[in-house]
This record gives sequence, C-alpha cells and structure tokens, in this order.
Amino acid sequence: MPKLSKEFKQAIQEIPVEELQKLVMQFASKNPEIYDIINLQYVNGADAEDELFEETIEKISDEILFLGERGIIQKNLAKAIAKSVEYINHFAKVTKNEKREAELLLKLLDDVFENYTGELSTCWTVFDSKLAITTNRLCNLVTKKLHEDYRIVFAEPMNRFLEILQAKSNHLDYVYDMPKTI
Repeated sequence: MPKLSKEFKQAIQEIPVEELQKLVMQFASKNPEIYDIINLQYVNGADAEDELFEETIEKISDEILFLGERGIIQKNLAKAIAKSVEYINHFAKVTKNEKREAELLLKLLDDVFENYTGELSTCWTVFDSKLAITTNRLCNLVTKKLHEDYRIVFAEPMNRFLEILQAKSNHLDYVYDMPKTI
C-alpha cells in the first residue's frame, strides 16, 4: 500500500466535492471492498454488517456443499476451504469484527469436520494442511484476540476439531505442534 505524501493529500483536498463523489462511485462500482466499506460506514451501518455476514455464511456453505465431482475430493476440499477463507478475509478486512470472523471460521470448520472427517489422513495432505491452518487461525483468534468469555463459547467445538486433527493428521509437523486443547 503506498504511503500518501503531503502533496498527494493536499491535491485530494483541492478536488471539488462533485469530482470526489464521482471518483468514489466509480471505485465503489468496480471494487467490492470499497463498496462494502462505504455501505458499512455511511449507508446502512449495522444492517450492512449483518447482511454481509449472512452473505458470507451462504458463500461458505455453497463452497463446501457444491464441491466439484471431478478429480480428487481432498484437492476439491482444499480449494473450497481456500475460497471460503477468502470470503472470511474480505469480511474481516471490511468489518474488523473479530467475534464474527471467529463465528465464520467456526461455521466453515464445523461444516468440514461434520461431513469430511473421513477424508483426512490420506496421501493428499493438502486437505489436511488447509484444515489444520484454518483450525489454528480460529484457535489463535479465540485465545489471543477475543475476550476470555468467548473462549468458553468456542472451547467445545475447538477441542473437538483439535482432537480429530491430532488423531488423524498428527503425521504433519504443523498439526503435531498445535495445542491439544484450548
């Protein structure tokens, strides 16, 4: 991200309001992140955050539900997890709401662990790795960034995820180094 110089800031301040409005609308129509930020801060506020949260949940469910039937399922699962994490990253970047970010990660992991635990511990370790990295991200978010009270809410599912990973994918160094419980 470029550093804004004094000259650049001054030039921006000299742009007429009408021109700035045109620029903002132009950028918002081409960039979903800018659109969501403006929608959250100036248009719909909390309603926009709720709507974006629900849209992200729907996108995550669609990614996991509609896996490609061609090819190796573990590779398709790894791609679905990666795409879902992109949606979660977008939500987190726009809203800066760590609690809801954790809820989205929990939704993703719950869907995957609920339906695809049997696909762990195969020769296709890309799935095991993506799942472990995402689980570790949620673990770090819950234990280091959220208030202690949320640890109680997330402890039971997180411990279940960690137990499954330790049992099925402990051959990976990344999983071996993860905590056994939170």
